[in-house]
Amino acid sequence: MVEGVEDGGWPATLTRGLHETWQSQLFTDLIIKTQDEVIHAHKVILAAASPYFRAMLSGGLLEGRTQTLVLEDVTGAILNTVLTYIYTGQATLTEHNVQDVLTLADYFQIHALKKLCCYYLKNHLVMQTCLNVYEVATLHRCYDLAADALALACSQFSEVLVQPGVTRWASQDPAERQKWLPALIQKIDLGFLNTQTRIKWVASFEENHLLSEDLKHILIPLEINSYGLEDGSDNQKESTRKTRHNSQEEVLLVMGGDSNGRILGNIECFALGFSSWRCSLPDVAAHPHSHNEYQVLPVMESPRAYCAVATHNNLVYVLGGQTNKNFLASCECYSVLTNTWRQLCDLPVPVHGATAAFLDGTLYFTGGKSEQRYHNELWVYDEHHDTWVTRKSLTVARGHGGMVALHGSLYVVGGMCYNGIRSQAVTLCEKYDPGSDTWVPIAPLGQARAYLGVTVIHDQLYAIGGYNGSRWLSCVERYDPLRDQWTSVSPMISTRSSFGVTVSHGRIFCLGGFSGESLLNTAEKYNPRTNMWHCVQSMQLRRYGLVAATVCVPGTARV
Repeated sequence: MVEGVEDGGWPATLTRGLHETWQSQLFTDLIIKTQDEVIHAHKVILAAASPYFRAMLSGGLLEGRTQTLVLEDVTGAILNTVLTYIYTGQATLTEHNVQDVLTLADYFQIHALKKLCCYYLKNHLVMQTCLNVYEVATLHRCYDLAADALALACSQFSEVLVQPGVTRWASQDPAERQKWLPALIQKIDLGFLNTQTRIKWVASFEENHLLSEDLKHILIPLEINSYGLEDGSDNQKESTRKTRHNSQEEVLLVMGGDSNGRILGNIECFALGFSSWRCSLPDVAAHPHSHNEYQVLPVMESPRAYCAVATHNNLVYVLGGQTNKNFLASCECYSVLTNTWRQLCDLPVPVHGATAAFLDGTLYFTGGKSEQRYHNELWVYDEHHDTWVTRKSLTVARGHGGMVALHGSLYVVGGMCYNGIRSQAVTLCEKYDPGSDTWVPIAPLGQARAYLGVTVIHDQLYAIGGYNGSRWLSCVERYDPLRDQWTSVSPMISTRSSFGVTVSHGRIFCLGGFSGESLLNTAEKYNPRTNMWHCVQSMQLRRYGLVAATVCVPGTARV
């Protein structure tokens, strides 16, 4: 008898057979009545795929006894799309059906299909639909998608205003809604609209016969003296132009780390227009076209190296870490808006080399090493009570790996584990589903690595550099979550471990670290579209065990 034999093609064969059985209505034992169609299915398949169906069909409810389910608000086409996914793992999504499929996937608690819908919406997000997508994503607790949609809306606020949303709303019932238009428009800060945009808006109302006398008094005055010449000429003093505060400037931050035995608590910043890294933020709100004015960055309350970092809504959280003498349980949060640090409650245990990430607006923290052992606990930060709550633990305890959020799941990649004799770098990778509170293994890395950089860009995960137990690495692997597959991409220019990694302006930045021979202050960035690495400005200090983050500094833009 041969043990351990596995047929990798059997799942696909079984899936094909199930799909053919469903299409031919062979052995079906459940009738589903929709708005316009009666559909037959298999109870055992639906129960296996969905906690909703499992509870309904096994709990003694009417649907389980009568073998009939009525979904009056669902069309046959949408349900067939969902059932096709259940039977085959594939779904045909379009701009016309994706939101309805998302609604049904959320209702049936089919988390994988819900993630697929979010992936589709994120990659087809356009200005005309971003606010609608934000509303749908928030309703279904897809907070990462909602944040992306809202960020797109905010970045192009003037364009959103001139879209036909208000016009369309008023045109649906002109007699009734036209009288409310002046009050509605007065609620909008017209300082956000430049002269040309306001002219287009007026023309849109006039074309749809909605420009009443009251509305004219609000919209027509162009205040040319305040805004300058209408043709946008620059032949005037800068001081005569008004500004608006909806623009933002992305900046890179590095913080903490070890520099030749000295544990650091300071922050360095790099922004467009900087000729070098500085210990200050650009004060673009006061001087949008000059970086001669700046805000000095405050140091962390506790200097630390090998801490975990996570960012959300321009807040940077640093958690745990180590000093020269001990491991830390303290946590603190930096706000770019107030340029201050504040303390959070301590971690349940002092650790260094742990990982953190935000998923759907919630802060997760896992792994790391304390004085006694490597940890596998997963903690969630309860912001309202300022406490940490446990969730399902990692299957393998580890430290100095990486964790990121992608497609509604957490991914933990690589790290150092204890094999019973000594610590070693591993290829192990796991994925956490918050809906079911479970960890499942995913494809392992091609190269064992710890002290690596892990980040996400363009919906793919990157494992960068690190240390494999015998040598320092420059190689990079990219993970496709839809194929569960790692592939090699261009290596970094330098070998490095224990470095900071962050994403800004569509590029991956790797900062500082240890080369195997010396501490680094060098930095390089990766362009995923060209698969090329480029050197960028070096930091002021050589440091390793640092963390990096990208934040947006509120700025101004001329109207």
